[in-house]
Amino acid sequence: MMQPQYGELATALEAILALPGAPELFDSQQLAQTQKLLDTLKNTPTAAAFAQVGVFAKTANQVVQQRLSGLRHEQDTLDGLIRKNREVAERLQEELEADQWQSQEAWKSFDIARKLIARQGGVLLDSLDSGRIERRVENNLKEILGSPTTAALSQAMQSLVGQAAALFEGAERLDRQIKGLVEAVYGRFNDLPGFTLSPPAQPNLDDYRLALQQLDKKTGEFCRRPINLITDKNSLAKKFGLEVVSPLRGLFTQLRSETERWLKESAAPVQEQIQAQKIALEKREADIHMICEQVVILEVREEDVAIALARLQELEAAIGRMSALTGF
Repeated sequence: MMQPQYGELATALEAILALPGAPELFDSQQLAQTQKLLDTLKNTPTAAAFAQVGVFAKTANQVVQQRLSGLRHEQDTLDGLIRKNREVAERLQEELEADQWQSQEAWKSFDIARKLIARQGGVLLDSLDSGRIERRVENNLKEILGSPTTAALSQAMQSLVGQAAALFEGAERLDRQIKGLVEAVYGRFNDLPGFTLSPPAQPNLDDYRLALQQLDKKTGEFCRRPINLITDKNSLAKKFGLEVVSPLRGLFTQLRSETERWLKESAAPVQEQIQAQKIALEKREADIHMICEQVVILEVREEDVAIALARLQELEAAIGRMSALTGF
């Protein structure tokens, strides 16, 4: 086979060494040897130099093919990772947006219910205010002291517990309404993922109702005592105050205190869970952001790999052209 012109071969080798990807193929010693071979081809070409170019072409092609294989594998891996991460991020984003919408709607409902509970709770506490009992006690004292007969006196004393029972029944109705609202709020939130809440224990109004009934019975017994029928009205009023009025005051004071505490605590578990859920949603959003950032990093690397592949493919073609000149 006729050998090509050494000048043409030198030009082909020089073109290869000038390509961007060439310095990455060999270490400094190999590059120095190749540069020396190029000088020989240009200045004092020999058959040995010609043969060395063929060896160089074969070695360089092997290195290029190995690099190409590695980069193509990395490119396929990167493509799969990018696609998978995008799919995961999109799915998580859809789930997050659905949960955020559902939570925001529930939070709006809670805010409305909380304000309504606070408003009705204020009415309930007002109905249990000590001033309401005191006004009835004051009016009752006037009736007791002004009663013209024993029967009127007994009726005046018994009317106080009846008025207190009427106050209690009104408070009880408000209490049931508020309890219904609180249970609805908890039911609404327990429909959301991650919520398993129960409202704080409400004051047991049955106990208070029973206590009122016992006070009513005690008042009746008080009025039937023979000794009380011959006691002067001022002394009787004081005795009635100790045995009936004082326990009645304490009953409503305790009920108001327990009710106020319950109203303050009724929304606390939901508020705590809402805050925890907000933090959890923010964490999920941050996780999605991290996945998206990872996709960007992978895409940058994929671009670098594509550039490296293009350079190696250009180098592969140049080596192929030089190999054709050598005839190997």
